[in-house]
Amino acid sequence: MIEAIVVAAAQFIILHSVDGRAFYINPKHIVSTSQAKGKLVVDAVQCVVYTTDGRFITVAETCESLKMRIEHLK
Repeated sequence: MIEAIVVAAAQFIILHSVDGRAFYINPKHIVSTSQAKGKLVVDAVQCVVYTTDGRFITVAETCESLKMRIEHLK
């Protein structure tokens, strides 16, 4: 008997926290983004990413570069 494992293909993008740590996120979980205005805790925050679970993530990438990376996956 042959057993097969089916792996669902998910595409992730790499983002960076304001302290430089890399993390992966599925673009399908991104609801919207907002360019950081003013000072949000630290100057390194460029974009705020809102997710399907109601949370938000502050990232070092600009919203424009994030949008381009998501479009590139399509």
